[in-house]
Amino acid sequence: MSENNIKTLLNSHNLKATWQRVEIFKVLQNSNECLSADQIYQKLSSNNINIDLATVYRVLDLFAEKGIAQKSIINRKCFFELKKIDHCHYFVCIKCHQKSNIVDCKINLIEEELSKKNFKVLSHNLEVYGICNKCYGGDKR
Repeated sequence: MSENNIKTLLNSHNLKATWQRVEIFKVLQNSNECLSADQIYQKLSSNNINIDLATVYRVLDLFAEKGIAQKSIINRKCFFELKKIDHCHYFVCIKCHQKSNIVDCKINLIEEELSKKNFKVLSHNLEVYGICNKCYGGDKR
């Protein structure tokens, strides 16, 4: 997405397209995984873009509030990614902390069952913790 399109998108969510918001959006856009505020701050810094960490947190929370980004809590830490049509769930390796998307969500079946019982699910979160293949290699626990 071009910078003009990013600005248009931000404006369509009633947000002023400040340079900080545009740069943070670009980092999220160029990532294929969810990122913490610290990771976004580090990516910006490595590209000589000086935005203080408090601003990164504020912008991410604002993006989540406006529906531009999705906020996930993994291992009691907040991660952000651009909002997708489908929601995401994660497998988290307890050794290397690598995060992988769980592609096929079956929780919607539970939500359908709950709706039959007059319970409206507003959201859900699923994290599976274990050991990835790379870390499992020689460790047969």
